[in-house]
Amino acid sequence: MIILHTTPTANGYKASIMLEETGLPYRVIEYNLVKGENFSPEYLAINPVGRVPTIVDHSTNLAAPLSIYGSSAILLYLAEKTGRFMPTNIYKRAKVYEWLGIIASDVSPAFSGQFVFNVIAPEKLPWAIEFYEKLCIRMLHTMDLQLSKTPYLAGEEYSIADIIGYPVALISMKRYPGNLESHPNIARWAALLSERPAIQRGMKVPS
Repeated sequence: MIILHTTPTANGYKASIMLEETGLPYRVIEYNLVKGENFSPEYLAINPVGRVPTIVDHSTNLAAPLSIYGSSAILLYLAEKTGRFMPTNIYKRAKVYEWLGIIASDVSPAFSGQFVFNVIAPEKLPWAIEFYEKLCIRMLHTMDLQLSKTPYLAGEEYSIADIIGYPVALISMKRYPGNLESHPNIARWAALLSERPAIQRGMKVPS
């Protein structure tokens, strides 16, 4: 059994989608970030960073349950555990690694910064707002260009690169710029993925 420690955010959905796609049995523990439940001593004992998602795998051959924090690490771990959503060809795998990194290190932080300076910040700083909005648009163009060449982010096969990218497209990109009309290839890709039953289930966790 895998325990998923999560919250209904784009990062949380990446883990729940992967668990639904693999069919592994799991149980959900939800955290209220506003109340700071993710900083409880119990959770910090599992993940000292105090962020979500985290999974705890009780179905290993280890002496103690194995905890894994972070959506990228979780996706890689579950892909290796199940042998799914990761190509066997080394060159195709390299592109999955590349897009996993692009989404985690470039696209997601761009939209996080946009959210912070446009929504959370008590003082609206025009230079910061402009910087992150331009960065978001540049990342959108990068994704759209890639998806004009291939049906999925890393190539011809559905992979964990798509799983990590989909919640960003569905949630973050709908917040800014508000729609995908100027990025038809992302819109096509997101519509294709939205038809997958596992994605539909994963996007409802925690319900």
